[in-house]
Amino acid sequence: MNITSFEFALFFAVILPLNWLLRSRAGAYRLFLLLASYIFYASFNAKFLLILLVFSFLTWFFAVVFAETSDARFRRFCLILYVGFSLGMLIFFKYYEMLYISADWLFRVLSFTSPVPLLDVIMPIGISFFTFQGMSYAIDVYRDPAKVERSLVEVFCFISFFPTILSGPILRAGSFLGQLKKEQVGQVDFTRAFYLLTRGLIKKIIISSYLSEHIVRVTFGAPEGYSSAAVAVGILSYTMQIYCDFSGYSDLAQGIGLLMGFDIPDNFNAPYTSLSLRDFWRRWHITFSTWLRDYLYISLGGNRKGTGRKYVNLVTTMALGGLWHGAAYNFLVWGFIHGFGLIGAHMAGEYRATRLAAREAGRQEALKAAGGLPEPAAGPGVGSALWNAACWTVTFAYVNVAWVFFGAEDAGKAVDILRRAVALDPTGATFRPTCLVLVAVVLLVQLLHLTGRDFFRKSFEWLPFPAQGLALGLAAACILKLGPDGVLPFIYFQF
Repeated sequence: MNITSFEFALFFAVILPLNWLLRSRAGAYRLFLLLASYIFYASFNAKFLLILLVFSFLTWFFAVVFAETSDARFRRFCLILYVGFSLGMLIFFKYYEMLYISADWLFRVLSFTSPVPLLDVIMPIGISFFTFQGMSYAIDVYRDPAKVERSLVEVFCFISFFPTILSGPILRAGSFLGQLKKEQVGQVDFTRAFYLLTRGLIKKIIISSYLSEHIVRVTFGAPEGYSSAAVAVGILSYTMQIYCDFSGYSDLAQGIGLLMGFDIPDNFNAPYTSLSLRDFWRRWHITFSTWLRDYLYISLGGNRKGTGRKYVNLVTTMALGGLWHGAAYNFLVWGFIHGFGLIGAHMAGEYRATRLAAREAGRQEALKAAGGLPEPAAGPGVGSALWNAACWTVTFAYVNVAWVFFGAEDAGKAVDILRRAVALDPTGATFRPTCLVLVAVVLLVQLLHLTGRDFFRKSFEWLPFPAQGLALGLAAACILKLGPDGVLPFIYFQF
């Protein structure tokens, strides 16, 4: 039941009125929401529901143990047990084949027969997201027992909430459970919800699907058959495709959540306007990057143990973050690229801050020696504008190169794509100008902060709610008509 499908539209048309009819009945509402989430999840594969149930129960159980037990050693043992199970489950379903291939190669090198059987393991959809979501709640309770939620149904609702279970955003229990407990919800901003739904559909069905179908798949699949310019446009197109695809899903999840009375956190904030890689990760997949910061980077020691250890922690965090995306070495390479890039961004930022501080100190000393008063700080100036332009160019180019490893079939294919892009060879198939136009539009919308939110609100808010719903339905039908036949699944469904 793809979230952009007609089947989901029918499903949600039934769920939404029941959501508001039952909202004031706390017990019935929680059971209804849980059942709706399980029906949605089981529509992909009912067998996966058992895995979700087991993980949800163990998350609830261990969180209660963390809250009720005062013995520090036993609590630590239980935490290791819970994290070990959660990660073990994730590793088994996501990385079994990758680990088997690696182990089999090693045993063959050592002239041994591999004792590990090759199993046909099917990865449950959304396992990366609901695992991280549940782990965040249990670890929060371990750190602060007052955050425990003893209601089994409420914890199950949090982990399985259907708008976010497949591709996020990754929710935090403190925010979601507080909203779940509200029997009376304030005025729903229907106009904002419809805006998010419309924007998400345009991003996914029109832009992402078009770029994927007309340039990304062909240039990434066979770069040798295309000119260097076409491959370069293909790289830029994938950069925009993955943004529109993933942020489009986040928009849809937020819009659906708003209609149900839930405020789902933002997951993207114009990431391609970033002036450094540090800034990029404050804007891209925000709920994931903050999860890595709060539960992995800080747990490894963060920046508390010196500069060298901080850099090791950065690379380790990003490498594991890369592997989280999939069982392939190209994701690991992508993680390392961002890890070492973050080291460079930290070093450049610290160097520039030191230079600016020294320059300001020298200026103040000179004014003091001359007996004058400190001058007011100067405006941005041409130098700052050029610096910002250079920082943006380097960051955007670096992110594009990294995305090639993320989107390519494997690391070797990624190298072939990059080599072809810089070969300056005009021979081979070219690209459709429409692809470059879409790339420019997506980039300019971010750089110029053209959200269109105010225009949408002025166009919609004067309509009564039923008319708004009808207008949204007509807009969705037009968007589906403009998109290609058979819209591809969201990229992040595979993670």
